Amino acid sequence: MRAVEFCIPSLAFIFGLLLTTHIVQPVQDWALGVEIFGSVLFFPHAVRVLTAWIYGWKSIFLLMPGVILGHYMLLGLPGFTSAAAIGMVAGLVIVPLTFECFKRCGFDFFATAMQVPKFTPVFLIGSFSSLFNAAIFNGFTGGQTFATLIFVIGDIGGLFVVCLFLMLIMRQRRKTADSQSGLAG
Repeated sequence: MRAVEFCIPSLAFIFGLLLTTHIVQPVQDWALGVEIFGSVLFFPHAVRVLTAWIYGWKSIFLLMPGVILGHYMLLGLPGFTSAAAIGMVAGLVIVPLTFECFKRCGFDFFATAMQVPKFTPVFLIGSFSSLFNAAIFNGFTGGQTFATLIFVIGDIGGLFVVCLFLMLIMRQRRKTADSQSGLAG
């Protein structure tokens, strides 16, 4: 694996985190007229899901630098508690674990098993892993249902927007390739 390929998932995670915290959340708070803990579009979850889809278990190590740096950027050194460490590890492990569980049940949705990329199974895995993440978060925080619900909505909303964006890009590339092959033929 090349160094650039190694850096892309962590950089994408940090970009998604900055996009969420500095653009989506302020707009959301302004539109709602109240500041809520959490975002209705949490793009880092989409990065975790897509990285696990492509790299499987390797995604844990590819994302770890970005997760740690992103956590530090948001909360600083005091934010590194044992609960935060558990949350970071859970967030990194749950997505590839969900892909693996589906695979063992006969539904291999990893990118390596697909002939053509399909975002519906990726969205399904991302939704399940968000629910699993929320259950763990809820267990550690003593049942903060509203915050947990916002996290799930943010994870699924962010994943939906990113998958839609990627699907539109891929569709446009196919149209461009089809039109160019029609000109060449």
